[in-house]
Amino acid sequence: MRILYLDDDAISRLTVSKIVDENYEIDAVETTTEFFSLLDKNSYDIFLIDINLNDSDIDGFGVLKKIKEKNLPEETIYIAHTNYFGQDWENKCLANGFSSYLAKPFIMPIFEKINKK
Repeated sequence: MRILYLDDDAISRLTVSKIVDENYEIDAVETTTEFFSLLDKNSYDIFLIDINLNDSDIDGFGVLKKIKEKNLPEETIYIAHTNYFGQDWENKCLANGFSSYLAKPFIMPIFEKINKK
């Protein structure tokens, strides 16, 4: 499976990339420009998206909305990956179209459980 991961935090990108590298192909990017450029060139099974980006024009919810305009396969997985935690944030992410919610820090067993749903 192939993951496109958007997070403006370099440590998060490096950590997640190292954790999933053995089992998944991952492209981890810092900006929405890089993200959409790769999305236009490649196919992905999973989108892992930080909610709070250092971009004044768009956040993770806006990124998700733009992805979904591309009419990708129904089985595509959209995961909100964020420092915001708690049931309220999980509910907000799911209500806004994410398949799943994964609070930081990234924990591989929880990630794999999400992907088996």
